[in-house]
Amino acid sequence: MTENLMRLFGFSPTRATRPMWTFAELGIDYEPVTEGVFKHPELKKYHPLGRLPALDVGGKGLFESAAICTYLADLHPEKGLISPSGTWERALHDQWTSFVLTEMEAWGWSTFRSTNIVPDEEKIPEAYDFNRNAYRDSAVALEMALADSQYLINNTFSVADIIVGWTCHFSQRLGYNTGFDNINAYVARLMERPACALPVIEEIA
Repeated sequence: MTENLMRLFGFSPTRATRPMWTFAELGIDYEPVTEGVFKHPELKKYHPLGRLPALDVGGKGLFESAAICTYLADLHPEKGLISPSGTWERALHDQWTSFVLTEMEAWGWSTFRSTNIVPDEEKIPEAYDFNRNAYRDSAVALEMALADSQYLINNTFSVADIIVGWTCHFSQRLGYNTGFDNINAYVARLMERPACALPVIEEIA
């Protein structure tokens, strides 16, 4: 690893897109590890399950994309991507990050994993409609929050939008966002940012 340069294991459109985008918004250089990444001899050193993304910070590992993005934003408070701990704005960051990962993304990931990753004998097609409906039940809260706001916190772009935006983009690719006009407009708005790492949307099975 180049001295003092963090290494990011991962590639787009996986959840590694989140820290890739965060690095870009912060204007920080990093060393990407993409080719043959799942077989990389060091991946499990930084993520015990060998999953993406994983961040090498001077030989120490950090995994989970939301944790990585929050850490990077905290390292550079001068960039204004996150508010200090103890502020109302930071509480909102924690709220939306937790909400989107547990109440929205988890449902879509369950279907995606069953459809695209696990062997046929482990697929659970009877859960697909349930997952979609559970996502849509929760997405109502985000749709309401975006009714009069361009971004989630003080109407100002922040790392929370990177974390939440990836989920909304992923769910749009799954076809879950039909009728959620505010969420769809939010994704389109995020994709207009010069540093945005989200790929052009193509629906996935």
